[in-house]
Amino acid sequence: MTLAILELNDQALLIQSEDGQSHMEPGFAQLTPTGIKSGDSARASAWKNPQDSFNQHWRQLNQLPLPRKQNWARHHGDIAYAQIKHMLESVGSPSNVILAVPGCFTDDQLALLLGLAQAIPVQVDGVIDSALAIGLHNNKQTLLIDLQLQQSVVTLLSTKSGTVDVSAQEIVPDLGIMTIYNGVARHISDRLIDDYRHDPLHTSEGEQAIYDQLPSWLMQLGWESEISVSLPSPRGELPLILRTDKIGEIIEQRLISLNSIIKKYPNANISFAHSARLIPAILPRFSKAEVMSQASSADNCLAAQQQIVADSKSLHRITSLKAVNGKTKSARTNTKANSNTKQHCATHLLHQNHAWPLDKPLSISLLDEQLTMANGIDNKAVFVAVIENHQLRIMHQSAEIAMEIPGHCEPGQEIIIAGHRLGLIEVSNA
Repeated sequence: MTLAILELNDQALLIQSEDGQSHMEPGFAQLTPTGIKSGDSARASAWKNPQDSFNQHWRQLNQLPLPRKQNWARHHGDIAYAQIKHMLESVGSPSNVILAVPGCFTDDQLALLLGLAQAIPVQVDGVIDSALAIGLHNNKQTLLIDLQLQQSVVTLLSTKSGTVDVSAQEIVPDLGIMTIYNGVARHISDRLIDDYRHDPLHTSEGEQAIYDQLPSWLMQLGWESEISVSLPSPRGELPLILRTDKIGEIIEQRLISLNSIIKKYPNANISFAHSARLIPAILPRFSKAEVMSQASSADNCLAAQQQIVADSKSLHRITSLKAVNGKTKSARTNTKANSNTKQHCATHLLHQNHAWPLDKPLSISLLDEQLTMANGIDNKAVFVAVIENHQLRIMHQSAEIAMEIPGHCEPGQEIIIAGHRLGLIEVSNA
């Protein structure tokens, strides 16, 4: 028997097996003459072929007929089935799975989801609320913000007598990563119209070019105050400068509903799931908030596997469990170092006798089973990180590559990427 954890956040569907295999892909699907493509390959043609592209099949998981007759899918349930099957095959087709499902799923959607799993077939050992799975290490009242493709789920997690409970949940229907992308894309379009009289959103190729690069551009703006970008046009590449403060204003305009929820719980700590890391990266008022790693849900579920299975005889969505070890590697907190305490923190990463500084982002790429390092943010790297406030801040981590990331960044710890061991060291100028 092989067990895997499948987290159903359509911004970044993630599956991780107990033997270390993992796969992540967005909730995009493309219907082709030969079948259903899903994930990154489907996203890469979503704006070029919008008639055959789908990204609402998780939010609107149902069996209502599609607006247009398709050869390979009758409804969103068929598309979701194809994507789940692809996810499972990507990690070796495990026999058993624990589903981490966001609180926006209705009972009818959960029933359909279990039916899809049965049809694959794969044995569902448990269904857990994904916010609980992400925050299962918590020991304080926490408001967890989880950003999906089209909407967000905000969950109040409370801890009492060693048990973590989902105390309250609210759905924010007008805040998803696509809401943010659309706002930034319109900003870019307006700038190019003003500067060059060119609207990249006027053609499907222009739209695709913008949306292909938006994720990496926004990741860079989480670190740099401005970046130089360019977009193709009939007149050649058109340069443009994007500024963090302006992008922050665009994001703030879309947080009205979220801000009203936060105000209801003034005593709760604010925590962001990895899917929502863009918000604290861009907006200074959230910069010290806790940000979870992308593997937190899977790591916590594997740690609590026996609890979950024991509580899942009726396959209801679990919303309360005993907390797992608070030192689990799945959690990372951005806290200021105590100025009265001498703390040793790594400053460099050692690779092949060369020390690479970590005071600015460091990108690690994997080519032909060899690692290469580069200062700055490389959009094609498998791992990008920086040390801030005595913590290792992971800016990007490929779910396709086996990695072991330490929960702390003291000298002597190691980062292991595809079997390569990289030492964290402290370099003193004294």
